[in-house]
Amino acid sequence: MPPIDPKLIEEFAAKATSVNAVVQELPNMTAALAYAVDICDKKAPAEMLADEPGTEQGPLGPNKVPTRVRKILAAPALSDESYANLEKDCKEKNILCIRDGLRKYLAGIDVGLSTAICGVAASGTCMVNTNGEDERLAGMISEINIIIVKKGEIYPDLPSITGILRDTMNATPGAFTTLITGPSRTADIERVAAVGVHGPLELHIILLEDQADA
Repeated sequence: MPPIDPKLIEEFAAKATSVNAVVQELPNMTAALAYAVDICDKKAPAEMLADEPGTEQGPLGPNKVPTRVRKILAAPALSDESYANLEKDCKEKNILCIRDGLRKYLAGIDVGLSTAICGVAASGTCMVNTNGEDERLAGMISEINIIIVKKGEIYPDLPSITGILRDTMNATPGAFTTLITGPSRTADIERVAAVGVHGPLELHIILLEDQADA
């Protein structure tokens, strides 16, 4: 892991912010988990975009479809220790914390918490290992995606991470690697910009100070 370069951190934050990502610098994983729970607790309930038998439904959301009564925070990529701490914090807020079986909740997940392999300062991009289906779904079907990036894993540009990308793709046959820059956005229909059509409505990036946290 390269040493932390304050200029790269500043550039990454500026570029990510320019594409409507929310950037937070936090000291350790404990603070990062608390941030994720707080975001989930304060957001409006996720809209139920499909029927999900057995799920309690709340009032209609902005799109005139029912909302979830109990919020969901999905964190498939966390270590066992970090997940246990997150689950404990979620229970205090009556938030359902899950790390697998996300397919059961395709109607809508409030917050998906992901961890990045590295970040690219030139574009504010996060590189995320999404080999598992749950890891892919956490960043695709959640209304808010939160990505944790270690400050020491911020690189200047795309050419500087080609070695990391090559190693990641060669490590597992049929590997999936996702490059994420800002929240989902498209202008396919009559060139009118729309957010959240193909993925999360919001992207929050946590720049983690403590390089020992996982």
